[in-house]
Amino acid sequence: MDTAPGTLAKFHLGLAADGRSCAMVFVDEHTHSIAGIASFADLNGFIVSLTRAAAEMARRRTLLSPSDDDEESVLDTLHDALQGALRAATPGAINVASTDFRMCDDDGTILGSLVGEGGQVVGIRLRQDVANEMTRNMLRTARVASAC
Repeated sequence: MDTAPGTLAKFHLGLAADGRSCAMVFVDEHTHSIAGIASFADLNGFIVSLTRAAAEMARRRTLLSPSDDDEESVLDTLHDALQGALRAATPGAINVASTDFRMCDDDGTILGSLVGEGGQVVGIRLRQDVANEMTRNMLRTARVASAC
């Protein structure tokens, strides 16, 4: 059995009618396919990861094949493009300065608020499964604060 990765030949994306999930199918040049279902948060994280990877690929290509352009200028342009793409992936995002959460006795959801650096307050209500998904995604994304 060949375990070498194939070259991506096709990519299909289908959105659920309710907008809560999407199906993704990746097909290689040998028509082998991998399919998966992603939540909105997973898809958004995937897009951000792809954007970062594309910027890193461009940066490495630029460093390996210098041109007449000033290298620092090219890196600044790549950095600006990456930051713009990240902002586009998270429209209306605030820089969260603090949070507060509590369990709702009525229905078991988690009620909370996110407070932005500018004093904006965003109230949220999360089902427990969504809170678990959010925690998982945040832990996957966060860098280790310190080593024990």
